[in-house]
Amino acid sequence: MKTLVFQSKIGGGSLTWDSKNMSQLKTDHLIIESCLASVRSWSKKLGYEYKFVTQDLKWNFEFLSKNDVQLNCAFQNWTHLPKEGYDQIIYLDNDIFVFEYSGSPPIVDFGLVCRYGDQTQYAKHYCGNDSLWWNSGVIVMSQKRCRHLSNWMLDYIPRARELSLFRDLPREESLITKYCAKYKPTKLDPIWNTMPPQTPIPMYLDTKFLHLLGTSKLNTLLKCPKEIQKVIMKNIDVSEKIIA
Repeated sequence: MKTLVFQSKIGGGSLTWDSKNMSQLKTDHLIIESCLASVRSWSKKLGYEYKFVTQDLKWNFEFLSKNDVQLNCAFQNWTHLPKEGYDQIIYLDNDIFVFEYSGSPPIVDFGLVCRYGDQTQYAKHYCGNDSLWWNSGVIVMSQKRCRHLSNWMLDYIPRARELSLFRDLPREESLITKYCAKYKPTKLDPIWNTMPPQTPIPMYLDTKFLHLLGTSKLNTLLKCPKEIQKVIMKNIDVSEKIIA
C-alpha cells in the first residue's frame, strides 16, 4: 500500500494569530519545527512517502473571520493535496507531534477525531442532532476520499459564507463538519489526535499524535504532563526557550 503523509507550512499558519510577543513567537516556531521533525522521522520509519508544502497561492477570499490571512493559507491545502497516485493519505497539521513508538493509524476510507465543547452544539444546531464537531488536524483517508473531499472543499471555499454554520463560526472545521454531516467518517480513537484542552491527564499515557492546537503552541504544551513537555522540548536549545 502506497501511503503519503502530507503537511504544509504556508505563510505563518496559526502563528499569524498573534505576533506581538516576539520571544514567545520564536519559541512557538521552534516547537513547530520539533513537531515537523517527529513526523518526518515517523514517516521514514514506517516507509511512508512524505510531502511538505510551503507554496503560497496568495488567496484573498473574504471570510469575515478573526484572521482571514490564516484561513486563506489553511484552505490552500485542498489544492495541494494529491488527487491521484496513492492508496492512502494521512494529513497532519504542522503542530502535530508524533511519538516515536507510534505505529500506523487505522486504515479507513475516511477517519477523524471528534472535538468536544461548545462547537458540538453548533454542529447539532446547523447540521442535525446526530452531527458531531470534527477536528481537521488529523485526517486519514483513501485516495478516492481525498479527491472527493478536496473537490468539495474547493467548490465551497469561495462561497463559504453561503453556509449558515460557517457564517456563525468562520473556520476550516465548519466546512469539514458540514461535509462530515453528509459523508459520515470513521470516529478515530483520540490517541490519534490528542488535544490538550479536552484531554484528562491519564489519557496522555496512550497518546500517539499530540495536537498542539491554538494560537500559542507553548501555552498549549504547558497543559500537558511534564514528561510530554520534556520529550517535545528536548531538542530545542535551552537558550532559545522562554521562561513560562
